[in-house]
Amino acid sequence: MEENQYIYGNGTEIFISSKIAMIIQTNWNLSKYFFSWLDDPRLQANIDAILPLAEDFAKKYQNIIKTFTTPEQVLAYYADYEKMSHEMGTGGVYLSYLQSLDTQDNAVIKKMGELECIFIEASSKLLFISQEWKELGYEKIMSFANNPLLKDYKNALVSKADNLKYLLGEREEFVLNEKSRALGVVEGLREELTNSYSFEIEINGEKKTMTEEEIRSLRTSPDREIRQKSYESLRTVYNTKQAQITLGNIYSGIVKDWASDVKLRGYKTVMEPRNTSEELENEVVDILIQEVQTAYPLFARFIEAKRKLLGLNTFYNYDTTAPLSTIEKEFSFEDSMKLHLDTMKDFDQEFYDYSIDMFESGRIDAFPKYGKRGGAFASYRQGESSFVLLNHTGKLRDVSTLSHELGHATHGHLSQEQKPAVYDSPLPLAETASIFNEMLLSEKIRKELSVEEYKEFLNEKLSDVFATIFRQIQYITFERRAHEAIFSGQELTYHDFNRMWREEQVKMCGTNMKHDVPAEEESTWSMIPHIFASPFYCYAYAFGNILVFALYNRYQKEGTSFVESYKDILRAGGSRRPKDLLAEHGFDITSPKFYRDAMEEVEKMVVEFEGLVEEK
Repeated sequence: MEENQYIYGNGTEIFISSKIAMIIQTNWNLSKYFFSWLDDPRLQANIDAILPLAEDFAKKYQNIIKTFTTPEQVLAYYADYEKMSHEMGTGGVYLSYLQSLDTQDNAVIKKMGELECIFIEASSKLLFISQEWKELGYEKIMSFANNPLLKDYKNALVSKADNLKYLLGEREEFVLNEKSRALGVVEGLREELTNSYSFEIEINGEKKTMTEEEIRSLRTSPDREIRQKSYESLRTVYNTKQAQITLGNIYSGIVKDWASDVKLRGYKTVMEPRNTSEELENEVVDILIQEVQTAYPLFARFIEAKRKLLGLNTFYNYDTTAPLSTIEKEFSFEDSMKLHLDTMKDFDQEFYDYSIDMFESGRIDAFPKYGKRGGAFASYRQGESSFVLLNHTGKLRDVSTLSHELGHATHGHLSQEQKPAVYDSPLPLAETASIFNEMLLSEKIRKELSVEEYKEFLNEKLSDVFATIFRQIQYITFERRAHEAIFSGQELTYHDFNRMWREEQVKMCGTNMKHDVPAEEESTWSMIPHIFASPFYCYAYAFGNILVFALYNRYQKEGTSFVESYKDILRAGGSRRPKDLLAEHGFDITSPKFYRDAMEEVEKMVVEFEGLVEEK
C-alpha cells in the first residue's frame, strides 16, 4: 500500500500505511486509566480514603515540621506529602474529565460537589502545614533549599520561603479555605450555564443548531455573510439581558473575591498573586505588557492591508479572521493527524513516538458534542499519562490546535523526571512546547504551499500571532482595569465591563476597524473563560509566543544540535524559576530587547503582508 487509508467505526479509526499501522481512538478511554463509572467501588474507595489520608498525615507531622533540623527530615516529609497528594487527587482528576465530556451531567456534577466538600474538610485538617513552615522561618527554609541533598526540591523550597510573607494566620486561612467553596460554585455556574447554550444560524436557507465551538469556527468562513451571522448568533445568546446580568455579576463576584485576597495577604498590585504563582517578577510582566502595547500599531497596519486585499470599503471585527481565498480548505481529523505526525517525525523521534502513543491509547477526545466543554486543553500530572481534549471541526485552526495540545502533552511527558513538588511548569513556560509545535507545523505547511496558498498562510500566521500575543495582552489590560477599579471600591456592572472592553479593543485595533455592535452592547469579555476561571492567566500565551520566537530563531541557526537544549527546558518542569532557567540557555527575559526582538519578527511579517497589496 502506497497511500494512507482510514477505516472508521465507533470512535475508533484504524490508520494503515505502508510503514505504520495505527488504531486511533478519538474518544477518551477513561476506564483504562481510572474507573469504570461513578458506581465503580474503586472510585468510592478513593474518595472515602481522602479524609483518613489527611488525618494520618496530620498525626505524623503536626507540631513536627516546625522542628525540622536535618535535610533527611525534609526528604521524608516530601515523600509522604507527595504520596498523600497523589492518592487524594485521582478521583478528582477522573471526575473533572467526566465533567469536561458532559458539563450537563447532573450525576457527575453532584459527585463533584460531594468531592469538593471532602477536599475542603481535608484541606482544613492540613492548614497546619503552611503555618509550621512559617514558624520554621525564611532563613531555615533557605538553608534547606541550598542543601545538596535537597537539590531536587530547591525551587519548591525557595517558593515556599518567598511566599511566607503572604501567609495569614491559621484561623484566617481556615476561613478563606471554607469560603473557597462558594467561589467554586460561582465559577461552576458560569461554566454550566455557558456550556448549556446552543446557537442558531441560517446557512443557504437551512436553519442549523450548533455548539459554541461550531458557531465560532464559522468566523473563518470565506463567506462574509456567514462570518457576520456567526457573530450575530453569538450575540443573540450572550447579549440577552439575562445572560449579561448573570455573567456580569459572576465576574464582579470573582473579581471582588480576588481583591479581598490581595488586601488580606498584602500583595502590592492586583496582578501580583498571579505573578507570584507563576514565578515572574512584577517588573518582567510589566515589561511584557508595555512592549506589546507599544507594538499595537502593527495590528492596525495588518487590518488596513487586509482590508485592501479583501477589497472592502469598511473593515469589521468579523473580517479579522477572514481568509483571503474564497474557497475554504477543510482538514479532516486524519489530515490534521498526518500533518502533525509528519512535522514531529522531522523534528524529533521522541516527540513523534509520544504523539503516536497519544493517538493509539485513548487519551485524545477529538470531536464536539452538546454539553462537552468548549475549546481544547491538555491535562497531566506527575506519574500519569497526558490527556488531550479537542473540538475538531475541520478548520485550519483545528490543525494548529491539535499540534498545540499535543505539545502540552509532550511537555508533561518530558518533565516526568521531576519530583511532584516541582513537576508543573509555571504558566509562562507551560506554553513553550505547545506554541513551538505550532511554529514547526506552520513551517511544515509553508514549504508545501503554492504562491497563492502562501498568501493565505501568511494571513493565517499573522492572525494567530495577533490573537495569541496582542489580543491576550488586551485581555490582561481589560482585567487589570476591572480589578483595579473594584479593588479601589468601585461597583461595576456589565455595562461598565462592556465599555471598558471596547476601549481596550480600540487601543489595540485603532479606529480603522468597525465593530458589529455599539460599545454598550460589547459582550465579548463574557465569552472569555480564562478571565473568570484564572485571572491574568492570558499573559502566559503572550509570553510563550514571544519565547518561542527566540527559541525558533535559535533552532534555525543551530539545527538538530538545538533539540536537546530545548528538551532540557521542557524536562526542567517547575524545578527552576523562568528567569533562571532561560538565562541558563542564553535568554534574558528581564531585558526589553527580548520582547522587542519578537516584535521585530512580527513587523517583518507585516511588511511582507503589506507587500501583497502592491502585488495585487
